[in-house]
Amino acid sequence: MTWLVGTLMVLTGCSGQGNAENHNAEAAAVAFASSAKSSPGTACDLLAPHTRKELESTDGPCERSLPGQAASGGAAVRGVQVYGKDAIVHLSTDTVFLARFRTGWRVTAAACTPQGDRPYDCKIKGN
Repeated sequence: MTWLVGTLMVLTGCSGQGNAENHNAEAAAVAFASSAKSSPGTACDLLAPHTRKELESTDGPCERSLPGQAASGGAAVRGVQVYGKDAIVHLSTDTVFLARFRTGWRVTAAACTPQGDRPYDCKIKGN
């Protein structure tokens, strides 16, 4: 019986951590999507460093260029998948890719659309 309680505690601990990571990735994606057009400075702060650098090198300052690149519309969550330090959040009008940094989840690619059996096509992405 003791091994069962220990096993349940370990499984519950793992499950809880996964759920927290899903929630944190989801929250970052929703915050990015909901602020990209209305408050681009806030959304720019949620970009991964290499993604922001790429956006600014091709389109100018993030605060000015992000609203034209970001997907429009709502941020209703359709699904969240966390794979270690990477995550994919499927929203009603976008798919957002994220990576976990010391400072939290940051967007590595956004305004992404599926391309069948090929990789997603993303307007906002880093190298």
